[in-house]
Amino acid sequence: MPASRIRSSTWVIAGLMLLLSILQVRWAWFGDSGYAWENIVRSDVRGYYGYLLALFVRHDLGHEPADPTYVQHTTDGTLNKYFAGTAVMMAPWFAVGHALAVLSPDAPKDGHSGWEYMAVGLGGLVHVLLGLLLLRALLIGLGVREGTVAWVLAAIALATPLLQYATLQPGWSHAHSFLAFSAFLYLVHRLAEGGDLRWLVALGAVLGLIVLIRPVNALVVLAVPVVAGKRTTDLVRRALRHPVHPILALCAFAAVVAVQPLLWHAQTGHWLEWGYRGEGFHWDRPELLRVLFGFRRGLFLYAPVLLLPLLALVGLRRRAPVVAWSGLIYFSVNTYVIASWWIWYYGSGFGSRVYIEHLAVLAVPWALWFNGLGRSPRRLATTWMLLCMLFHGFQYWQYHRQVLHPESMDRNKYRWALGRHEAVHMDRLGGNYQAPPFNPNGMALVLKAYSNLEGPSTYWKGGRIEARPEAYSGRHVCVYDGQDGGITFRAAPGSLPTGRALYLEVSAMRFEERAGDSFTMQGVAAVQGPDGAPSYYEPFRMNPLPGEHDRSWARLCYAIPLPPLRPGEEVRFEFRDRQGQARMLADDLRVKVFAVNPY
Repeated sequence: MPASRIRSSTWVIAGLMLLLSILQVRWAWFGDSGYAWENIVRSDVRGYYGYLLALFVRHDLGHEPADPTYVQHTTDGTLNKYFAGTAVMMAPWFAVGHALAVLSPDAPKDGHSGWEYMAVGLGGLVHVLLGLLLLRALLIGLGVREGTVAWVLAAIALATPLLQYATLQPGWSHAHSFLAFSAFLYLVHRLAEGGDLRWLVALGAVLGLIVLIRPVNALVVLAVPVVAGKRTTDLVRRALRHPVHPILALCAFAAVVAVQPLLWHAQTGHWLEWGYRGEGFHWDRPELLRVLFGFRRGLFLYAPVLLLPLLALVGLRRRAPVVAWSGLIYFSVNTYVIASWWIWYYGSGFGSRVYIEHLAVLAVPWALWFNGLGRSPRRLATTWMLLCMLFHGFQYWQYHRQVLHPESMDRNKYRWALGRHEAVHMDRLGGNYQAPPFNPNGMALVLKAYSNLEGPSTYWKGGRIEARPEAYSGRHVCVYDGQDGGITFRAAPGSLPTGRALYLEVSAMRFEERAGDSFTMQGVAAVQGPDGAPSYYEPFRMNPLPGEHDRSWARLCYAIPLPPLRPGEEVRFEFRDRQGQARMLADDLRVKVFAVNPY
């Protein structure tokens, strides 16, 4: 291919490298405080990073200090909840960062310096860029024009959640999985094109790494015919005629995957463990519509550009039927698995992060279809991609600036946030509405409490109760004016079952004399023992949406999963204003507590 024809996609990747690097350094390394790097290792990343600390810094694998994020205590030692593949991918970058920390006279030497954290962030970014380079090589090898490759790569990087996880959250597993998926697909292409069967050994090792990062991603094998197309059968036959290469590939796969049972054994003395205790799949009730179109990180709502790969699968039915049908099967099976996980939105974040690695597979039919379009359809598709890049980039900025809520987006919040960008709109959304705990056999209602504040209640106690003409039901309300504590729901020890995960549903009516009077109020859910120390504590902004009307009542609803209670523990819920600035009334208080049925 002439050099002049490789410039467009090369320049696009160079531009993406520059842009993504600037975004990561500005917002993930420094931010407004100069110490944004402290947030690179948080949430799931604490577990991946925990392997590196335990193995290379503290030397206490299997005896790690308590950390509810990822450390599980067993009778035989501590167990890291997560699989180790992401830690393996991080390890070289961590080693460089730790060496710099050791050489730096002012940096801490415990693995928690800015050197290690920023090195891990840089590693995630570099792995995304390497994944894009491999994807570029794959698409060019499939005969896709340079201009098409450039557009598809730009859209993948700038109009999907890959943008978020390459820059602001580079420690999560998905940036590393994206590289591993791209490498897997490229190797399949080399083999399908008649490459030496020794590439099968590398393919087996890469597949092992994919499984070591996220075992469910073993489904990437369904993508083989997406890349190989009608040559899939010939590839399989050729491999079977030379069984030594598939056997070596299987050995390479096993050698990589074996890292995990070795780590399990080092931690607990057992070769097989399951870190995701109390979690699992609801195979009989997948949340397909919410995963694809929901306001809470729905795939096509936050990354509408990905409607094009689906359109491509339809458009390729006649021109490349093997690619089209295998791509449809791949997307359908993986979406079913994703939607069946008990917390189908996969915690807080922006967009549907669990599809990031699958972008490498979707890029193939997308590029092949786009490559064959006529002038007018091609202009429409490029216009759509450009608009999606601008739209996604704006929402990415909204998420970073807390205009979008990180956890509990819904229809009303999405409608409120649409187009907002002024400083006054930042960090205004609240509420707390989470999925119930893993419950393969359902849940049972174990407590129900209601109070309209017209008389004593078994569960609602305290607060300043007064007769007010504004009362929602009856004559009395609970008054919040910064002077006294409010009313509290308290399920005393023994009133709820122990050892079973709980689900707390709370609703209340709230009155504001002037819109925004209760902005500083928090809802607080807690589990605490006899000594008053909380084993679980979840504060959140009380108002789901900013108040918009004076002298108005609004119903507030929350749903909060709680950990299993231990003997002597109780559950509490209250509205609290630590700043003493809120002015509001509360009435019509309702609570339901569900317990997960045994499984």
